[in-house]
Amino acid sequence: MLLIDATIPTLLALGYNINFSKLNKWFKALRSVGVTRIRKPSEPAVALETLHGLDGVLSGDYAAIFRRLRRLEPLEVAFGDSKGQATALAISWLEEGGSGVIATLTGIGSFPALERLRVFLHLSGWSPLPESSQSFAQIREIYESLSGQKLPLFEPVLGRGLFVGESGVHVDGWLKDPSLYEPFPPNLVGAKRALAIGRHSGQGALRLKCWELGFKYPQEKLADLLALARQKATELERSLTDSEFATLAQEGLGGLG
Repeated sequence: MLLIDATIPTLLALGYNINFSKLNKWFKALRSVGVTRIRKPSEPAVALETLHGLDGVLSGDYAAIFRRLRRLEPLEVAFGDSKGQATALAISWLEEGGSGVIATLTGIGSFPALERLRVFLHLSGWSPLPESSQSFAQIREIYESLSGQKLPLFEPVLGRGLFVGESGVHVDGWLKDPSLYEPFPPNLVGAKRALAIGRHSGQGALRLKCWELGFKYPQEKLADLLALARQKATELERSLTDSEFATLAQEGLGGLG
C-alpha cells in the first residue's frame, strides 16, 4: 500500500517560501510514521502518469469505478477536493483495495490529508503506528517551520487543542471512559489529554484543575472562583492557561498552595 507525500512540491507551487534547512527532518519524520514515498522539491506533486481528479465519484457507484481502476495498477491517484471529499475519496479507494494515494499534510493544495489517511490506516489495522508516537507532533512543528504557518488549534490529528476539554460533561466523560470523546488515544499522535478552565467549566472541572496544580482550596469558595474564571475566559475569548488560572486562584482565594 503506497502512501505518497506531495507536501513540499505543493507548498512551492502555491508560492510558499520554504525553509529548506528542515527538509531532512521532514523526510525522517514522515518515514517514521510509515509514509512510503516522499516527493522532493524538484519533483512535481502530480506526475504526468498520475490519475488526478475524480472529485464527484462518491455520488455514483464509486466501488465499481474503483474496481475498474484497479486493473490499471500500479497506479498513483491524486483525488481532487472541489466537493470537499478528497480525504473521504482516498479512504474509500483504500477500502476497495486501491493503493498509490497522493496526499499532503492537512490536505493543502486540495489533496487528501496525509495525517488523516495515516491514522485511518492504523485504526483499520492495515498499517499500525507505534503505540506511543511523538512523530506527529514533530511533523506539525516541522511543517509550521517549513511553511511559516501555524496550524489551527483544532486541526484534525495535528491540532494542539484536540485533546483539551473544559466542559463538565466532557471532563466527566474523560473520567468514566475517554473513548466516549476521543476517536483514538492522544499518545498515538504524540499528544496528551489536558483539562482547561473556561466559560463552560463547572465546579467538578475546577476541583480537578486545583488538584492537578497542587492547590489546597476551601470548598465554600469554589463558586466564587468559578465565576472569576468564567469572567476571565469570556474576556479573553478562550480557555485559561494553567498559569492564568493559578494567578486567578491565588488572587481570588487570597493565596492557595
